[in-house]
Amino acid sequence: MTASRRLGWNSLLLGSLLAVSPVRADELAGPRYQIQGFAAQGLIGSTNNRFFGDSRNGVSTEFTEAGLHGTWQALDAVRLSGQVLYRRAGESDRDGLRVDYAQADWQFYQTDVSQLGLKFGKVKLPYGLYNETRVSFTRSGILLPQSVYVDNSRDLLLAAPGAFLHGASVQEYGAFDFLLGWVRPNFDSPSVDYSFLGNTRPGKLEGKGALGARLRWDLPTDTTLMLTYANARAEYAPGSSDTLAAGKVQFRNILFTAQQRLDTVTLTAEYGEPRFDTAGFGPFLPNSHRVIQAGYLQGEWRFLPAWELMLRHDVFYRDKHDKDGHLFAAATGLPAHSMFARDTTLGLRWDTTPNLMLRAEFHHVDGTGWLPGPDNPVFLSREQRWNMWLLQAAYRF
Repeated sequence: MTASRRLGWNSLLLGSLLAVSPVRADELAGPRYQIQGFAAQGLIGSTNNRFFGDSRNGVSTEFTEAGLHGTWQALDAVRLSGQVLYRRAGESDRDGLRVDYAQADWQFYQTDVSQLGLKFGKVKLPYGLYNETRVSFTRSGILLPQSVYVDNSRDLLLAAPGAFLHGASVQEYGAFDFLLGWVRPNFDSPSVDYSFLGNTRPGKLEGKGALGARLRWDLPTDTTLMLTYANARAEYAPGSSDTLAAGKVQFRNILFTAQQRLDTVTLTAEYGEPRFDTAGFGPFLPNSHRVIQAGYLQGEWRFLPAWELMLRHDVFYRDKHDKDGHLFAAATGLPAHSMFARDTTLGLRWDTTPNLMLRAEFHHVDGTGWLPGPDNPVFLSREQRWNMWLLQAAYRF
């Protein structure tokens, strides 16, 4: 599906959600209706490889985000929300304007301590700690840990048409919430082709459905524990002169999350072992079953009211049983470093005003396992060890 067709469908969905019941102009100005927005511009420089544009031994300005978010309490039990986003991230994301998500939330049961509801539309996906609040001011850095939150496949991970049953309960031993649902994710992008098929392809990889679930427990000790489950399927329709046959892809993962909030320090860890299966693509992409390892450790220190320091170590292995990639290199003749990435990140945040945030970030990376393929199309020119620095200014209103 082309970007213009996706935007047209998403705009129709957002319009239909906001037309559920009539509203007068004076009601729009009241507390039942809110509009917020943000804009962020990044500068990226890197050595040896490119990230979000021509950053290699230079500066890329092709990391731009701007969004307009609206919520409307249409009825006492019905809340509508959506976000229109402009995003440019090098060759990995050139779609520009799109509807990020557009969902209705029906709270059909509620007491003083518990509630049940149903979200439907183009819903935000419950994946890990940061996926549902994936904008500049709510991220833990300019970039999220790429092992878990792959930015060059953001549209696949963020939201999709479907529905989620959700519930929450607050007790003396903490607050629980859960989500369980089904969506149809969008696999149709060059970045996803690189991630799942190894390169851009003339055919189309189409999502057939995904089951998602999350269980979260917020303890009275300022501790959060969470389990996230995802099981997604896609099918490939070959294009003309295609070397691949009509194959299938399945992706399954259980992601473990733990976060401890102290006085001025927040410690976070997430870890998963996604299962990745391909079948039926023919001799140019043999059937495979692979267990990935992905996780990170992160510390954030608010050493002054307006200043925060972040340190993170992030690891990603495309094959748990071939972490250094030597077996892969021997079988394919391709670089072993494409099978892993180890990233050490140091970041600094300055909230200059409540509305303006400035950030700086440095990454030292060993491996190219999550390097954006569209920005680095010549596979053999990618280099194993590389550094990257990022600056970002973000404003919200």
